[in-house]
Amino acid sequence: MGDECGPGGIQTRAVWCAHVEGWTTLPTNCKQTERPENQQNCFRVCDWHKELYDWQLGNWNQCQPVISRNLEKPVECIKGEEGIQMRDVTCVQKSNGVSAEDVICEYFEPKPRLEQACLIPCRQDCIVAEFSPWSECSKTCGNGLQHRTRHIVAPPQFGGSACPNLTEFQICHSIPCTTEESLHSLNVGPWSTCSVPHTRHIRQARKRGKNKEKEKDREKGVRDPEARELIKKKRNRNRQNRQENKYWDIQIGYQTRQVTCTHKNGKTAALR
Repeated sequence: MGDECGPGGIQTRAVWCAHVEGWTTLPTNCKQTERPENQQNCFRVCDWHKELYDWQLGNWNQCQPVISRNLEKPVECIKGEEGIQMRDVTCVQKSNGVSAEDVICEYFEPKPRLEQACLIPCRQDCIVAEFSPWSECSKTCGNGLQHRTRHIVAPPQFGGSACPNLTEFQICHSIPCTTEESLHSLNVGPWSTCSVPHTRHIRQARKRGKNKEKEKDREKGVRDPEARELIKKKRNRNRQNRQENKYWDIQIGYQTRQVTCTHKNGKTAALR
């Protein structure tokens, strides 16, 4: 090698053709295409290179099982399974992280190990508690639902089986329903004749002399709340139309009908 430090040096070695029994023979007796190189470029390491190069250690990968051909895998895992982990170890320049030849770093420090033994824990399946008692039926009559629950005692680890359902449902059959709804029915009467309110001029004259409470009393005279709401909406819409076009004079009438709740025995009951 040259006297200077760093790259640019050359290493040489002797290459000859030998018989299988060990004695040297003519080079033509060996295949020239298979002849190894007798020189290569090299890096001359000096002591001050210690500040420029160092080993870069990668992270250990996941522990992989090691199955020996002579050892049969036990049926039940007790202490875990033997495995092996590997990592990348590279000689790099400290300044830029560019890879270098391992011999440079090995000059100052032996190459760290690339693999190590590890232990794979035994698989732990999910463990759940016993189910709680069934809940009460969701309905007091007819078909309902009831449920029961359980909680996780230990979650799955190291590839163990997942947890089963923690809640179960089933249909519960209660006694047949005889609610108040089946004992009552609605009776709807016919619509009355259409009642047209007073003309606009009469309403405006009356409005000057009456307050808003009297208008509410007139609306309360209609029994059906839907009819009252409809009258109110039509009155507001009619008032808005008149403001937009003073030549319009739309008259809105209304009809009413009687709705009653009747018990099986024929007596009238509240609408609720």
